[in-house]
Amino acid sequence: MASALGSIGSGVVPASAAAQKVKLSDNLVQNLAVGKVYRDHKGPVTGLAWTYDGQHLVTSGEDNSVYVYSCEKASRVRHLRCEKYGVSLIRFLHNDRDCAVAASRCETDHLLKYWDFHDNKYLRLFRSHTAKVTSVSPHPYEDIFLSGSEDRSVLLWDLRQDRPTAKINGQGTTIASFDQQGLVFAASVGQPKIHLFDTRNYAKGEFTSFDLRPYLKGDPVAHSVQFSPCGKYLLVRTASQLVLIDAFDGELICEYPVAVDETGSAATPVPGFSPDSQYIISGVSGGDVCVWSTINARLVHRLEGHTATPTRASFSPAHALVVTAAETLAWWIPDSANPA
Repeated sequence: MASALGSIGSGVVPASAAAQKVKLSDNLVQNLAVGKVYRDHKGPVTGLAWTYDGQHLVTSGEDNSVYVYSCEKASRVRHLRCEKYGVSLIRFLHNDRDCAVAASRCETDHLLKYWDFHDNKYLRLFRSHTAKVTSVSPHPYEDIFLSGSEDRSVLLWDLRQDRPTAKINGQGTTIASFDQQGLVFAASVGQPKIHLFDTRNYAKGEFTSFDLRPYLKGDPVAHSVQFSPCGKYLLVRTASQLVLIDAFDGELICEYPVAVDETGSAATPVPGFSPDSQYIISGVSGGDVCVWSTINARLVHRLEGHTATPTRASFSPAHALVVTAAETLAWWIPDSANPA
């Protein structure tokens, strides 16, 4: 099946796939097929993110390159290089295809960059983390963002200031993420717990926390925590588990069967929600990407074709489009020859 992914590389994503919001269904998901393959990155992809309207996609890689793609035109529209610092994580700011926050890959300088793509210049460099940055989460509409790090701190930044405006100290590697309304953020600070904060009253401390120890086995440190678009769920990924937690009471809803890469050669895959919160998507060891029903972990479809473990798999926030990243960047769209 690996050769099939390559053979469709010259295909084009139809304009209709990016022209209107499509209601997702099991039939549509089961008819996803490769529409286009990019081989721009010469090495593993380290970051992947969309603008909120789904019109543009950005990727970063270990090759120190950043690419921006137009989803409507199904084409690459920008290529930038970052030789000095490299790029690990990257996220668009607000709904601006021309501005992003990126974390460096430099082993000696763990800074964050406020990057103007249009002029290809850094508007601000944020220096405070003393170890690798593990998460970046921009607020959906305000000029602030969160970062987590292996230095045991979560930092809240204002784009207009060089220094962080708030710091949460942890006991280990931290990650943090805003919900899609920007009203609440979740933080994991090295313990098997999720702490929730009111964005406007974070100085008062967490307003609740959820103990995940009853649900987690092995290494319980969270590699990613995401709110569902509907706000009802929290998706937590550890080295060996992917679990769905009720965002209101912290109870376990279900666990998704993710095989662990025993070789340790691949980064832990980053999962995601569909924009309607109906589905969960994640790369799994061996090269496949699984799509499950959110609330019961029923396998809806398995996307086959990658030869390496996909470390990024993501639904477009607006269109009938999935993008997965492994040895190639694959765009999956409903197969017009086999309509849902």
